[in-house]
Amino acid sequence: MTSEAARPDTRPRPGPPPRLNEPLPARARARRDEPWWLRHLRRGMARGYRPPASWTVPVRHVLPRTGGTAGTPDGTDGTGETDGTDGTGAGARGAAAVLSAGVRPALALVAPTCVSRGTLQEQEDRLDALLDQLAATKAAHPETPVALFLGMQWADAGEEREALRRLRELVARARARQPRLPVCGLSLPGPGKPRTLNAAIEVAELLGCVGVAWVDDDVTPADGCLARMVRDFLAAGCRGAVGATKVPHTKQYATSRLLARAKAVAAPAVNYPHGCCILVATDVVSGGMPGRYVSDDGYVCFRLLDARLPDPLAHLRLVPDARCHYFVAGPAGETRRRIRRLLLNHLVDLADWPLPAARYYFRHVLFSGLWPLTGFDGSRGVRHGARKAAIKWLYFAWFASVGAELYLRGLAGRPLRRIEWAPYSAVRTPSPADQERR
Repeated sequence: MTSEAARPDTRPRPGPPPRLNEPLPARARARRDEPWWLRHLRRGMARGYRPPASWTVPVRHVLPRTGGTAGTPDGTDGTGETDGTDGTGAGARGAAAVLSAGVRPALALVAPTCVSRGTLQEQEDRLDALLDQLAATKAAHPETPVALFLGMQWADAGEEREALRRLRELVARARARQPRLPVCGLSLPGPGKPRTLNAAIEVAELLGCVGVAWVDDDVTPADGCLARMVRDFLAAGCRGAVGATKVPHTKQYATSRLLARAKAVAAPAVNYPHGCCILVATDVVSGGMPGRYVSDDGYVCFRLLDARLPDPLAHLRLVPDARCHYFVAGPAGETRRRIRRLLLNHLVDLADWPLPAARYYFRHVLFSGLWPLTGFDGSRGVRHGARKAAIKWLYFAWFASVGAELYLRGLAGRPLRRIEWAPYSAVRTPSPADQERR
């Protein structure tokens, strides 16, 4: 009989936890205190979007082939996989039983992708980079073990077989490079990153992880990025969310260069952690993200934004020395669809969440500098402030037109059933040479 090794103490430290906001139903009592015109507008937009309530889909958990046999307590089928298709969560429990052998993980790192987002070789390269991040994190924080979840979404039966094949290769590769690393593959139908995140969150909660991190497949974390995020997360008592500071790079497309210049002036909503590289306290995403919210970072932001505090974003912290590199935009058509998707996400959040949080987000995050509707930004001179206001007004015009569509759909009883995913056709992360050319 073996005894389980002692688990490091990474429990949240004493002190009041962050106040977590909850979305408001269209006819919630809390809306009655809002000005009638604003309540009517927000309710109309909320009714204009009515997707499925849940992201839940069948999940296949792919584990290292040292797993048990059929009927064993770890719940595996003898091939190193567990099947969650019965809807009981047995797959998640079986995966948690395998991953908790020895020292239980304190944090979970999720790497979501899908079969169509690249070749196996490209996904192996991204895995190797993540393993380097995990090795640096282990060296810096040996008392805080991390479990790795590799998400692979598929679109049809052929892709499902390929997803399982790739996950077996990737899980074996991770275990070969870091034999003591708890690693689990997640095969599930797409699209929708929250589906993968929710599958990983379910297992992470069973493991008792205090935090869940995820890194998108189109960003390149700089050396030591994850270790520095973990450092700040632990220093904050394992509460709230921390995120990497994003470093933009341009592609060969004119839209990429144009948007990069506009963002340099307008300073868009980048002053809180974004979902491309983030670490979140598990209680913030407990039970998974609802199917209504396509934007993972928007959901985390509105859960933690507290307008009563002197700094409403106090629980949403960027780590200055933890950096991740990404490309701005892509082809014009794909960029237009992606911006529309972002606007819909903003509008749904502004319609659903408590008014104090929505008002702060509108005035100080999304449309800061939209003079005279919000304050004038004279921090870099009058000329810069005027250019910022002009760009914000162009963006606001697009925002208002999409908002009007949602509102009219709500009035007509013809709600939007889903927000279309808008990935870029070519996934390429910034290389070291790209990073030097900033």
